[in-house]
Amino acid sequence: MRHKIKIALGCVLIITGFLATNIAVGQLTSLQNDTRTKCEGLTINGGENQIGCNDDSYRLAEKYDTDAEIYEDIHDNYYSTPIIETMINDGHLLGYVDQLKAEGWIPQDFTPAGSQTSNTSNTEAKTETPAETSNETSTSDNKQPEKTEKINASETKTETKKEPTQEEIDAAWEETERVEATCTEDGKIVYTNAITGDTKEESIPAAGHDYEVTDTTEAACTEDGKNTYTCKVCGDSYEEAIPATGHTEGEWKVTKEAGLFSTGSKEVTCEKCGEVLDAEEIPQTCPLPLAAVIGIVVAVVVIIGVIVVLVRRRKNI
Repeated sequence: MRHKIKIALGCVLIITGFLATNIAVGQLTSLQNDTRTKCEGLTINGGENQIGCNDDSYRLAEKYDTDAEIYEDIHDNYYSTPIIETMINDGHLLGYVDQLKAEGWIPQDFTPAGSQTSNTSNTEAKTETPAETSNETSTSDNKQPEKTEKINASETKTETKKEPTQEEIDAAWEETERVEATCTEDGKIVYTNAITGDTKEESIPAAGHDYEVTDTTEAACTEDGKNTYTCKVCGDSYEEAIPATGHTEGEWKVTKEAGLFSTGSKEVTCEKCGEVLDAEEIPQTCPLPLAAVIGIVVAVVVIIGVIVVLVRRRKNI
């Protein structure tokens, strides 16, 4: 039973909340419609719009809104005609006065406060006494001959103005621009004539590079060297090869003396780099080879031995 009561109470609360929400939404929508109807339902008739939905806060608009924004608000019926006129007299919407008149927001005969003052002064200036007007007329008549004389004098001066001579024109040339020449590109000087306004140019020839040797690699006997040249003005550089010098042959030197039965050696070298250019063998001092000498010695010994043997046998006989 308690469970059913709780369920019933919950349903009642849900229905009550739903109804309260619908009522609140309906009131809010009605309020918005009433406000929209209040601003949109206004009619303008020859600049006599006496009701504006935002008249009370026009000072805030003057302080924070631009003229364009205020002009848009007027089209939304935010301000009545008296308020619009007040805002114009305060210095706002001055650029929109003609449009507001044409659209009927303000009367056709409305004039801003600043313009009224200037119009009044103009009217006062126009309402001068006839005596003053006649005096001014006579004064202007008296001044007329003076003006005519001045005009004639200026015409005489114009007619008597001399044309510049050719010498004066030639002396009126002045340098007005200069572009300096580089090593590879020509420069120029621009002259302007102060009398005729004509211009002419004079070419400045390219100066050419001014090279100097900034690095050198000496040539060897078999390898080329090089000189590096750099321009003092623009830094341009190039290299020039130095041909190899070639060997300089020196004198023959014995590197190994020849023996009685052994050969020696000699060679010739480059005086600059010391490279061996040529080598030769030195023959042994004995004309006969060692084997031949040994053979001869053996043969002599054998012969002597045979002779000795024969001599001894003969004595024994």
